[in-house]
Formats: sequence, C-alpha cells, structure tokens
Amino acid sequence: MFGAVLVGVASGFPVAFVFGGLGVLFGIVTWGPAQILYLLPIRTYGILSEYIFACIPLFVFMGCMIERAGIAERAYEIMYKWFGPVRGGLAIATVIICTLFAATTGIIGASVITMGLLALPAMVKRNYNKPLATGCVCAGGTLGIIIPPSIMLIVYAPMAGVSVARMLFAAIIPGLLLSALYIGYILVACLIKPEWGPALPKEERPKIRFLPMLREGLVGLFPFIFLVLAVLGTIFFGLAAPTEAAAMGAVGAILMTALYGKLNLKNLEETVFVTLKISAMVIFVALGANLFTGTFLGLGGGDVIGGFMTGLGLGPWGVFLLVLTIIFVLGMLMDWIGILFLIVPIFGPILAKFGFDPLWAGTVICVLLQTSFLTPPFAFSIFYLKGIVPPGVTLADIYKGVIPFVLLQILGTALVIVYKPLALWLPSMILK
Repeated sequence: MFGAVLVGVASGFPVAFVFGGLGVLFGIVTWGPAQILYLLPIRTYGILSEYIFACIPLFVFMGCMIERAGIAERAYEIMYKWFGPVRGGLAIATVIICTLFAATTGIIGASVITMGLLALPAMVKRNYNKPLATGCVCAGGTLGIIIPPSIMLIVYAPMAGVSVARMLFAAIIPGLLLSALYIGYILVACLIKPEWGPALPKEERPKIRFLPMLREGLVGLFPFIFLVLAVLGTIFFGLAAPTEAAAMGAVGAILMTALYGKLNLKNLEETVFVTLKISAMVIFVALGANLFTGTFLGLGGGDVIGGFMTGLGLGPWGVFLLVLTIIFVLGMLMDWIGILFLIVPIFGPILAKFGFDPLWAGTVICVLLQTSFLTPPFAFSIFYLKGIVPPGVTLADIYKGVIPFVLLQILGTALVIVYKPLALWLPSMILK
C-alpha cells in the first residue's frame, strides 16, 4: 500500500484522492464493497466531528487578513532601520519579521512570497550574497509551520491524543530556537565573509535618535504583539480554549486590518476564498488519509510494521531515529499534510509502545517536517520564491542557499531530541 501511495503521488495525482482511492480499492479487494460502505461514513464522521479542527479556518483567516493589512511591510521598514547598519542586517531583519509573521499566520506560501517581495530585492540591490539572501527568505518563511498558531500542530495533536494547547506551547521554544540558529548562522557567515552581507552605507542609514526609533518600533510591532496575546495569551492563562482563541485572533485580525485602512470588500472576499480553499484541502486530505490508514490498520499493517521494527533489534532510540529518517525522506516526496495523516496513526502507537512521550515526540516530528519545505524535489518554499525573485537570481542560487538552513533545521531537531525541556517546559507552565 505504501508503494502504491508513492507511485500515485509521483504520478501527480492529488494526495487526497490517492489516499482515499487506495483505501477504497484495497478495502474492496480484501473485505468487499459492503464493509467499505460501512467503514467510509464512520471514518468520515470521525474527522468531521473533531471540534478542534474548527481552529483551522479561523487561524487561516487570521493569517490571510494580516497579510492583506500590510503589517509586514511596515514592520520590515522598522527592522530595516534597526539592523541595516549591521553586517548581514537585512537578512537578520528578514528572519525576525518572518518569526513575527509566523506568530500570526501558519501559511508558508504567504510568508515566503510576502518576504520575498519585501526583502529579497533590497538585499540583491545591496549586493548581498544571493544564496544567503534566498536561503534566509525560504527558511524564515517556513517558521510559520512550527511557531504557533500553526495548522500542522493543530492537525497533529488530536491524531496523537495530545492537548492542542499543550502542543502549541511545546513548539514555541523550538521555533524560536530555529530562528536564533538562522540569525547566528547569518552573523557568523557575514563575519567570516563580509562581502556576503555588507552593512548599509552611512549615507543610507536613518538619522533617528534611540527613543523615537524605539517608539516607532513599538507602534509598528503592536499588531503582532496584540494578536499573540489575543491567541496564545488567552490559552496560556486558561481564559479560552484553542478554538475560542482562534476566533478571537480572527476578530483581532479584522480590527488590525481596519486600523491600517485596508479593510474592504475585495480583501474580505479574497481572504474568505483562500480560507475556504486551504481548509477544504486539509479536510479532503484528512478524509482520504483517514480512510487509507483505517484500511491499512484493519488489514493488520500496523502490527506488521511494529513487529518488523521490534525485530530489527535497534532498541527504542534506534526505532525513533528510523521513524524520523522515514519522515525526512517522505518530506522530499509529499506535502506535510499527507505525511502527518499517514505516519501518525501508524507510527504513533509504535513510539508510544517504546515509551516515548507523545507530546515531545510530536514536537520533534513537527520540527523535522519543516525540512519538507526546503528539500527537493517537492520543496514548496523554493518554488514559491522562484516565481517572484528579481532578475539575476537563479533556481541554483535558491537551492544552494537553502542547504545550510536545512542542516540548521536538522540541528534544531537534534537539540530538541537531546534536551527534552525545550519542548516540555512551557506546556507544563500553562495555567488551567
């Protein structure tokens, strides 16, 4: 069945139809049509009745609305003034804005395209190293999939039987750690090779005193702070469940867009349309994958894989690293949604059997899945950026630029594995 999935995906068929079609096909061959007709509504209802999935359209709406408000543009102008005089400052500013943007939207395409249009031309104009410039945009844009509110975390949690609130907070420190690793790499690279990220010339540096710059920065960053407090703050202090917090975030995004003078019927229509499209994609993949895994587990596939891994004699950590390797390879071939719905129902019970904390293991898996956006052939961030790069920037520059950041993502994953409190400390502090 796994081989058939890979063939179907490689052939270009939508993942949702590959999963659903193969689940039905293998079920009919094994049990007959009657059993599949019985299984189909049960598995479908199991997904559609998951209350926590209501977070998905609300968080997507919030992210799309913030994108259209132009908040990222204003924040980047401020960071441009703050970090421009530093070597590699524009790249550092890009990563910081991507980190802030990630806290308000989990849509990778929006993050990469927005920052690609804002930051990349400025860096190319000032003779930044093209691989460094493209790499920081691609990698920074992927932070939205791990820094809450992240759709991936919301999808993962109910499948693994983990609290969504705890899952969201478990990913905050690893996400910020990755951002810090990116900034550290940029600083070191530009220290060793100053020509990679030249500082702004003195004549281009803004002549603004510290206090006015600080005041301007606080005003420009207020929307990010407001939305983070509205969503994560209410969850942390026990004032709202994730779904209610997502609704508050959506309302807050509308208010911020109105405050910036960008709330109009056109933006609202586009936001609703994108929200419906992304939410429908997630649900269709969930339905297809749920049917596939139901058939696979019903045929005893989970027991076969569990017995096989136990028989390898690798021990718990060897099995865990093998699962991570499989996920990393699948990330080169499939979208994260398909991977999650495929591997969590199958490998989740196996990891639990070996004694791994599902919250910690889920955080590690989600951090590692960031690499799927940067590893070819299906490196979505690369192709998002390729469509908007300024003249003179090639696909080879982008591929070359993401390599160090993929290694940093793997390093970040390793740090979360080695030091579990990176993922487990903050969830333990949530007020109930």
